[in-house]
Amino acid sequence: MLKSLTLHNLALFKKQEIEFNEKMNVILGETGAGKSLIFDAINFVLAFKTDRSLLRTGEEQMRVDAVFEPISENVKKLLKEMDIVEEEELVISRSLHSDGKTSLRVNGTPCSQTFVKQLASELVDTFLQHENLQILKAKNHIVMLDKFCDNESLKTDLKLLIEKKHELLKKLNSLGGDESTRAVKKDFLQFQIKELENANLKIGEDEMLDERIKLLQSSEDITEGIGTVLNSLEAGSHSAITQLGQAGRIIAKLGNIKSLPEIADRLQATSIELDDICSELKDILSEIDSDPLELDRLDQRRDMIRSLKRKYGGTIESCLESLKKFNDELDEIIESKEISQKINNEIDEIERQQLSICENIHNKRVEASSVVKTKLLEELKDLGMKSTQFEVLFERKEIGADGYDDVSFVFSANKGQEMKDLAKTASGGESSRLMLAIKNIFATSGEHKTLLFDEIDSGISGEIGNMMAQKLASIAKRDQVITITHLPQVACVGDSFIKVVKSTQDDTTISHAESLQGEEVVKEIAHIIGGKDVTDVMLQNATELFKRGQKFAH
Repeated sequence: MLKSLTLHNLALFKKQEIEFNEKMNVILGETGAGKSLIFDAINFVLAFKTDRSLLRTGEEQMRVDAVFEPISENVKKLLKEMDIVEEEELVISRSLHSDGKTSLRVNGTPCSQTFVKQLASELVDTFLQHENLQILKAKNHIVMLDKFCDNESLKTDLKLLIEKKHELLKKLNSLGGDESTRAVKKDFLQFQIKELENANLKIGEDEMLDERIKLLQSSEDITEGIGTVLNSLEAGSHSAITQLGQAGRIIAKLGNIKSLPEIADRLQATSIELDDICSELKDILSEIDSDPLELDRLDQRRDMIRSLKRKYGGTIESCLESLKKFNDELDEIIESKEISQKINNEIDEIERQQLSICENIHNKRVEASSVVKTKLLEELKDLGMKSTQFEVLFERKEIGADGYDDVSFVFSANKGQEMKDLAKTASGGESSRLMLAIKNIFATSGEHKTLLFDEIDSGISGEIGNMMAQKLASIAKRDQVITITHLPQVACVGDSFIKVVKSTQDDTTISHAESLQGEEVVKEIAHIIGGKDVTDVMLQNATELFKRGQKFAH
């Protein structure tokens, strides 16, 4: 519930703290005193309204702080999702600067308007005299009816089945879809597998090809160069190897003088090293001369490998991995007919269960709609709407989270008139009474909110006023009610009374909210009954009316 509201520089309010109790809070005061500004402040702090005209003239900043206590499990869940520290109280603060910038905080944490509106939907219901009420809108009717007939557990079961079916459909799709789609995919996989298997790829083959092609492309220069080198190193009696051998032998014959034996060994070693070099050069020549058509074949092979690498991941390794993956997918498709049949059987069973649950939900709704109709017409009759027509309409749709029903409430205030959607048909006064009747019927334990009623009793008097007061008092036994009223019967069933007074101080207009107690309440009710000048008779009537209202309220 709304525990307190603090206003800073909001229109006529300079600084004001207002406390509310958990039951019926009645806001009283003369027209124009600023009563509706309290509701403007609540709508502002809950992110429903941003109006720079609310900023008090001459001030740089307006701020509203709202404290709610206790808070519901749904609110706690929302706070947890946003990592906002949960405390005993929920404090929502919003400020508006003269440049139009606003800021919102929940328990000290900056938050978006979207999130605060989510919170607000769990905290407050606002019922204003000339607005389309959320409670009357068709999109909310199915929710209300399901709460009335306690369909939530069935809807939870239905939701689980819908999620399970969705997962099975995803699995079925992963097998390649229907039989025709799988056949197409199978052919394509077989083509890819054949292409990769026929290539007979080897890891590192591309690098070896590049090296071999580079060698063959330079074969003419390499052959000529190696031939020249071999000729100088080993051909004829004057070759380098022959000359080195002779030099080594001559030095060796000179005997063991100084380092000559070492020089002879070095010459011999050099001769052997040159002989090895010649051998390697001859091997290179033999590789080049092996096949004159080899270069064309290698070029074609390299082009084919490059094409496969572009298609299957950029490397030979990725091509081989793709081959394995394609073989696995092909195996799955070959086996998928049996698997898909099993999945389809599961889906058929789930759809059968879904339909059974939807029928149960529908039957409970139909049964509940008859009760709702009877009770609503009785409630409206009490409120002076004796010719009202009301029906709950059902339309079949595809199965979804709410079942297969579209639900809407239709209404006509007068016999002979076509019944239409509540929000489109009901006038301002009719909407007020409809809202009270619906709220009384659909009230659910454990879901307590703060309900704001802004002069919904406008244009109502007499016995209908008494009935409206009783309905509001009945609601206040379950939910916190904050109402602005000019109807004495409604004021008399209050638990807490707040009077808004407007005054002029130092050429400045200021509104102030003050708590009324005892005789002050009776006197204010007398003002509502008879106007400014209160007589003893008016006070006596107000006292009697107040006692009667309090007796009913408690």
